[in-house]
Amino acid sequence: MLPSPKTLAENDYVHCWTCYRRLRSVVIAVFLAAIIEVRFFLPGIVIAATFFLYFLLAMWLANWNCPRCNRSFFRYAFLRSLFGARCFYCEFPKWGISDTGDVILRPKFPLGWKAEAVREHVLKK
Repeated sequence: MLPSPKTLAENDYVHCWTCYRRLRSVVIAVFLAAIIEVRFFLPGIVIAATFFLYFLLAMWLANWNCPRCNRSFFRYAFLRSLFGARCFYCEFPKWGISDTGDVILRPKFPLGWKAEAVREHVLKK
């Protein structure tokens, strides 16, 4: 049984994943801005400031905390992938919205969300 939209709006996990998705979008946008600045030969100080901002935001994203255990979700994941599917410490699934982690709310292009049970998600692979 998937949660109702009203419960999703009040869910802390959904809020955390929305913040994560927003931060990820900002990191990508700042990186693209830095690349465009290099292409158009802007002054070096502007390019350096943009890359420094990108570096800080990317580090914030890489050290983003798990909504359940509040420890770094991607810790040591650089060896596997920054886009890891589970928390390194508590095995909470990425996009999970329940305490047990049996329901995930995956991003749906362009800005929506799609709720599904983890069993269905595992069977699709």
